[in-house]
Amino acid sequence: MTWGEFDRETQAFGLATTGGLVSTTGIAGLTLGGGVGWLVRKHGLACDNLISADVITADGTFWTASAEQNADLFWALRGGGGNLGVVTSLKYRLHPVGPVVGGMLLHPIDDAKQVLAFYRDFAPTAPDDLTLYCGLLSAPDGAPVVALIGCYSGPPGSADAVLAPVRGFGSPIADLFQETSYCAMQSLLDAAFPAGMRYHWKSSFIDRLPAEAIDRIVEAAAAKTSPLSSVVLEYYGGAASRVPEDATAFPHRVPQFDLIISAQWADPAEDQTHVTWVRRTWESMRPFSSGRVYVNVIDEGEDRVREAFGVNYERLASLKSKYDPDNLFRFNQNVAPATVSG
Repeated sequence: MTWGEFDRETQAFGLATTGGLVSTTGIAGLTLGGGVGWLVRKHGLACDNLISADVITADGTFWTASAEQNADLFWALRGGGGNLGVVTSLKYRLHPVGPVVGGMLLHPIDDAKQVLAFYRDFAPTAPDDLTLYCGLLSAPDGAPVVALIGCYSGPPGSADAVLAPVRGFGSPIADLFQETSYCAMQSLLDAAFPAGMRYHWKSSFIDRLPAEAIDRIVEAAAAKTSPLSSVVLEYYGGAASRVPEDATAFPHRVPQFDLIISAQWADPAEDQTHVTWVRRTWESMRPFSSGRVYVNVIDEGEDRVREAFGVNYERLASLKSKYDPDNLFRFNQNVAPATVSG
């Protein structure tokens, strides 16, 4: 099931839960890795809203995992990725969500440094009702822009006041924020990530964003090798940061900026060009990294998997020994069983 399908059914009753930024994303993979989305600051991660899950482990055993049943497995499923078994059903906590105010503010690329500095300073102060991201990308006509992309899901009468600092900053070339349905908000970015394209991403959490880091982001965006590529900063915090780091397998609870370097192109002959741009950009930003990464945006080796699970890695490895001792589920961001090396 995709988040678009999920949202269609829950919104029929005026309900929703945190789930993705693109409606075609699958609910299971996103949730098992943590799960961010437009409601992350208000209602926490998707995995924070998981009530129970049915799982088939490597030996064919069927388990129901919840806070009351097989609590260790439930802990691991909330952020541990696909390491423990095949999840066949998920039960979520839902929240009342009516119309939201969301969209984009587009600024000229020449103002990118000022917009990034504004975002750095404003995002940590925003109320939980507002999730706001900042991206250096291309407008539909191909022109490079810097965008503030957000969703306000609080009381309708407070929307103008909450969004006033965002809408009042600088000289935007377009203000596309408007009242809309939550389902429409969830599909806002669908067209930017069409099926059939070629993608390569790298990501890191950033614990500081000084002027030098902003300069490097702007320089990287100017040097991107495809007009479809982007550099995005996402700030979570809010409800997601009020959960202890060891309460779920997802450990990244300290409010930070998540830097996402995304290349997109069509021609396989250009693979090396665009992959090189992503890797070069990521390397230039490593001095500002907190040494953490979101597991849903990596496909690299053990070192990055350890960064993804941080303080919870050893506990996950121990549970892997219990539920998948032969490491059957290894074609993923793999945590090897504690008894298996390599």
